[in-house]
Amino acid sequence: MAPLYYAAGGSVFLLLCVRYTTTLLLSSALDKTSKKKKTKSLYMRLIAISILQAVFVGCYMYSLKLIPLSLAVVVIYTFPLFTFFANSVMKSRSIDLISAAALIVSLFGIWLMVQGDASDWEAWGVFWGTIASIAQAAVNILSRHKDVEPGWGLIKYLMILPTGVFALIYFIITPEPIASVTFEMIQWSLASAVGMIGGFYFFFYSIAKIGPVRTSNVMFFEPIFTIMIGIVAFHNSLALSQWVGVLVIILATSSLEIWGKKYS
Repeated sequence: MAPLYYAAGGSVFLLLCVRYTTTLLLSSALDKTSKKKKTKSLYMRLIAISILQAVFVGCYMYSLKLIPLSLAVVVIYTFPLFTFFANSVMKSRSIDLISAAALIVSLFGIWLMVQGDASDWEAWGVFWGTIASIAQAAVNILSRHKDVEPGWGLIKYLMILPTGVFALIYFIITPEPIASVTFEMIQWSLASAVGMIGGFYFFFYSIAKIGPVRTSNVMFFEPIFTIMIGIVAFHNSLALSQWVGVLVIILATSSLEIWGKKYS
């Protein structure tokens, strides 16, 4: 939805403002207050996660404004590598060859998928995409904690700070913050928010159930889903190298998921 939103002339901070505000309102409405007492350390962890999650989403959305969607996916999906290796270092665990090879092969598959894209790209788009990738890896690791309970309550807490910041920035830097908004902008930003809400909800449940490394492994399928939606909805055509890339990702991710269960 983000590229369609940008095509309508919307700004990054309006998109982020709508996405986070919508997610905050819905999660607040659906939240059932947990009886478990929250500690100071948990609040600090939630604040850190919320900031890093906002950095991830903000940098990701901005990179989409600078480089094509398929190229942005290549850069963003280095985060499973960051997650895997950072998690291994933190736990003083040796990195086995099979797991490392499967992750590298998966990235090679993503690279193959964008070879049919002849669009120009900007170095800053790659830079912000890399920042997003590092932030997402940090979110993955911090979210796996016995005190972090997945659900609408967690999402609500994570939305409060970024919602206020993005709304404040948008209204400060935009000359006509209300008059410049069109129906088309609202349409695509709300559609984008729906995807964000569902993605957050199931993402944090996955972190709690199977851990940050295996969740990252499974998320390698997102570029495949993105391309398939492009084929069905926008009638995009794939080159042979891109189809090979899809197959490589499926095989590598499946192998890593089976092998990576010991890292749950």
